[in-house]
Amino acid sequence: MIAQGVRLENPQKIMVRVPNWIGDAVMSLPALGALRARFPKTEIVLVAKPWVSQVYLCEPAVSRQIIYYPEATHRGPRGFWKMVQSLRAERFDAAILFQNAFHAAWMAWLARIPVRIGYARDGRSALLGEAVEVPAPEAYGHQAYYYLHLLFRAGLIDKPRPVEEVRLALADAEKKWAAKRIEYLGLGGPRFLVGLCPGASFGPAKRWLPDRFAALADRLIGGLHADVLIFGSQDERPLAEDIARTMQHTPTVVAGETTLRQLMALMAQCRLIVTNDSGPMHLAAALGLPLVAIFGSTNERATGPLGSRVRIVERPAPCSPCGLRECPIDFRCMTGVTVDDVYVAALELVKQWKITHERPA
Repeated sequence: MIAQGVRLENPQKIMVRVPNWIGDAVMSLPALGALRARFPKTEIVLVAKPWVSQVYLCEPAVSRQIIYYPEATHRGPRGFWKMVQSLRAERFDAAILFQNAFHAAWMAWLARIPVRIGYARDGRSALLGEAVEVPAPEAYGHQAYYYLHLLFRAGLIDKPRPVEEVRLALADAEKKWAAKRIEYLGLGGPRFLVGLCPGASFGPAKRWLPDRFAALADRLIGGLHADVLIFGSQDERPLAEDIARTMQHTPTVVAGETTLRQLMALMAQCRLIVTNDSGPMHLAAALGLPLVAIFGSTNERATGPLGSRVRIVERPAPCSPCGLRECPIDFRCMTGVTVDDVYVAALELVKQWKITHERPA
């Protein structure tokens, strides 16, 4: 049925199936905060895949997490049923599905959760007790509102207020680890530390050209007397090393050497971050870091970083934003973005916010 407003009185325990992408996880944080404000005494339990769960570790709205391992413990029909049984044993009062797949609704239905709230998509409406009609993108704008809109249309929260920023916190132990790691890498001096995130796991259409990242890094080293860290996943290690080989100066490559929380902690040591539209972009913005984000195939009004110290660089083409994983023509939206474009944006951001080389304590 299409939701007309859920009657959920004093629930003891709510399950939230969170998104599978890092950036989407960050953009779901305002909705989790709104849910916590609505139910301050309720146990809010997330079901998350392991690589996403780290986003929520210091999130005050979250009571605890249940990790879903579809490629290990919960692999195949037997593993899936094991997950269902563990959820059934929790005796949740309600399930809220930020994740859009049929699979998420099926899991909640099999777990016998009495109130199941999610968008009516992927053929799953019959499995949802409260199926919310999917809004047109112009109805909610930024992706952060997509999750808030679900709660609003289900009658769980009032009309959402504007979301201008998202905040993520690091534990003191994480900050201390990062400071020691920076010292170990030989980057602990007074030089300006810049972090580059040249990857984008969604697909190559979102990635600025590696040789331009290399040229930009060299210019930042010269113009800001900077040291450069290149971040990324294990899969992005070859990309990071390719950029390092192309550079005239020597950066420090840490791609593939960190957990997600360690990545966040090291990024927080930087005075400037340059990224594509990616998960690390959203992490950097949520950590309050000065950020230059390069957009091409995606829409910055829908998935742009939420924060005040942000500059967007883009050269829209007639075909953008296409939202494709791979460009079927000539990659013009990204080739149109020059090194000068990004370098100038970085310098303007540094000047505007009077950013110095001093690092957080």
